[in-house]
Amino acid sequence: MKEKQEETKADRTRTIVLSGFALVVLFIFAFGCYGCSYQPITPPDPEEAIDVTSRLIGSSWTLDDAQGPQEGLEELHNMVLSSIEFSERQTTPDQELSLSLQFADVPPLSGSLIYQEEEGFSLSIEDTPYPVIVVYSQSKDGKTETLTLKGQESNIHCYYLKK
Repeated sequence: MKEKQEETKADRTRTIVLSGFALVVLFIFAFGCYGCSYQPITPPDPEEAIDVTSRLIGSSWTLDDAQGPQEGLEELHNMVLSSIEFSERQTTPDQELSLSLQFADVPPLSGSLIYQEEEGFSLSIEDTPYPVIVVYSQSKDGKTETLTLKGQESNIHCYYLKK
């Protein structure tokens, strides 16, 4: 009888330890993934802005729809921006770059990528500024380049891959 009680105590202890371990692993997994994916957007300094602008000149970008159909940014009236093409030359020395935007069901619109030191890159369409932050990034191996458009109010991210 005493052996059976000790066995059940050992089973309960083992169950409690394993349950605690499972919760810790689950917690680490859940918040570890969140920590890896969260990258605050810091505006580039003027030197970085010059580098980014030079990389964007003459480039074309297409919406990354690997995760399925993308929703449009609220800041762009929920229209889906399918591709971005940057001008072959820089129009002004202050890191402003002309671009063409292709939306799903709208003729192409012209716009500008505008750099402001405190805020980073933003988007202007048909001479109207929009609350959209544009971030250029490159993979560590240098093989993949990504443009991220982030709505300042909606906090929605749309990703574009270089063609």
